[in-house]
Amino acid sequence: MVKKCARYNIGFGKIATNDGSVIFQLLLTVAVITAGVFFRLNILQWTFLALLTSVFLISGIYRSVAHILTYHDESITLDQAVRIKAMSNLIVMMTAGFTLFSYLIIFVPKINTLL
Repeated sequence: MVKKCARYNIGFGKIATNDGSVIFQLLLTVAVITAGVFFRLNILQWTFLALLTSVFLISGIYRSVAHILTYHDESITLDQAVRIKAMSNLIVMMTAGFTLFSYLIIFVPKINTLL
């Protein structure tokens, strides 16, 4: 996949301009880091937060690259493109759900102590 990205000149700039969900994921990451600083998370929570966020961002970037490659690579048939897009969307949905659930586990007790 990396060689195909290099062949079709697909970089982070192209990913960010073609797919707004990566920008949304980055903004969500900034919000989560800000909340972590505000709530003074411990080192274990920061580690867990970093791992979850990186998996979420990587899956989003993978999804965007897969979508862009289906448009540029002529060797991918229409049926394959549909499957690739469906699988990449499913991966992002699963990681987003797991990440959101884990964020709730981390932040809800901190929010309850404020209230």
